[in-house]
Amino acid sequence: MLLKEYKKILIIKHGALGDLINAMGAFAEIRKNHPQAHITLLTSPTYANLMSETGYFDDIISDPRSRNPLATWKIRARLLKMKVDRVYDLQNSDRTAFYFKLLGFKKRPEWSGVAPGCSHPQRRKDRKKLHAFVRFADQLKIAGLDLKGQDELFPNLSWLKRDVSHLDFPKKAVLLIPGSSLKGAYKRWPAEKYAELALWLKEKGINPVLLGGPDDVNVVNRIVEIFPTIHNLSQKINFFEIGVLASKALATIGNDTGPIHLAAAMKCQTLVLWSDFSDPTVYAPRGTHVKVLYSPNLADLELKKVQETTSEILKI
Repeated sequence: MLLKEYKKILIIKHGALGDLINAMGAFAEIRKNHPQAHITLLTSPTYANLMSETGYFDDIISDPRSRNPLATWKIRARLLKMKVDRVYDLQNSDRTAFYFKLLGFKKRPEWSGVAPGCSHPQRRKDRKKLHAFVRFADQLKIAGLDLKGQDELFPNLSWLKRDVSHLDFPKKAVLLIPGSSLKGAYKRWPAEKYAELALWLKEKGINPVLLGGPDDVNVVNRIVEIFPTIHNLSQKINFFEIGVLASKALATIGNDTGPIHLAAAMKCQTLVLWSDFSDPTVYAPRGTHVKVLYSPNLADLELKKVQETTSEILKI
C-alpha cells in the first residue's frame, strides 16, 4: 500500500525511559515512511531533550499529563492549531483516547491506535500480551507503513553520541544498575548481593562500575559501604553518557529500569534481573545479546545463579 503524502504528523508516546527506548524502532520507521513530513512528538517533559537528539522529530511538545483540566485544554488547543494530517498514538492510553475525542469530529486527523472510532484501529485482542517491538510493528502495518518485512521493530541508537573521556572509564568494565524508581522498588535485587557480585567481578579481573540515580541513594550507599573502592558514577552522568558507556562496557547487569533498556538498545551484552512485577516476555529488552534471569521475588534470586550467567556472558 502506498501512503499518500502527509505534511504534518503527530506521534504520541509518554511513559518512562524504557517505554521510549522500546518505541525507538517505531519512531525510526515512521520517519522512514514519511521523509518529507514535519513530525512532532508529544512526550514526557523528562525525556524531551533526549528525544530531540534522535533525528526523528522536527518538534517536541512536552506533555506533563496534568489532571488540571486547563492544562489538558491547552494541549488540545496546541494540537488543533498544528492541523496535523495523521496521528500515530503509540501510547494508546485512556488519556490519549481522550485527546482523540477532544479533537472533535469535523476535521479530525487520521489516527493510528486503539481509540474508539479512530481511522486505523489496532483491534488485536492479544495486543497487550505482545512485546512492544511486535505490537508497534503490527500497529504500523495496519496504518499502511512499509516495514520491509519486519515483524519486530528493534531500537537503533546509533545517533546517541557523547564525549566520555573525562569520566576515566576503566577498561574491562561491567556496568551495575542496582536501582529503580521508588515506585518500582520491588523490582530490585538486594544491594548486598550486588556488592558481592561486584567483589566477585573484581576478583576475576573485571572492573565493576556502579550507576544510580536520585531514587537509588540508599541502594548505592549500601553497596559502597560493602565495597568502598568501587568505581562509582552514580548521579554523575546523564542518559547520553550512560548509553555511550554501555557501548564500551563488556556487559551491563541490572534490574528492570530505564538505563538497562538503554544499555540493551546500545547492543551491550545485557543481563536483566526480573521479578513478577511485570511480564518479561512483554516488557524485557530483547535480542541475542540479552539474557533475563527471572525470579518472582528477586530477594530469592541466588548470587550463584547470577555469577554463573555472568560467567557465560563474559566467558570467564
